[in-house]
Amino acid sequence: MVNVSGKIKWQSRRGMRELDLMLLPFVEEDLSHTDEQFLKDYEDLLLASDLELVHWFNGTKTPDSKSRQKVVDYIKACHAKRMGKEGV
Repeated sequence: MVNVSGKIKWQSRRGMRELDLMLLPFVEEDLSHTDEQFLKDYEDLLLASDLELVHWFNGTKTPDSKSRQKVVDYIKACHAKRMGKEGV
């Protein structure tokens, strides 16, 4: 388990509704259950542009590295588990 810093939470706020709906719940609920390597890979993912992230999350483009693909896949899986549970 990793300690998620306020900096990472802030960097996860992208200002695009589509990204915020994926990233903010992930950071608040799931990221702390990963390991240090995954945290580093997530920080690397945050260096991508908003447009790249949108394409990667909606599947119209493939991430430019295996580590970023792994992070995107994990975030999407966590998001899918939350679907329909909002407000419960």
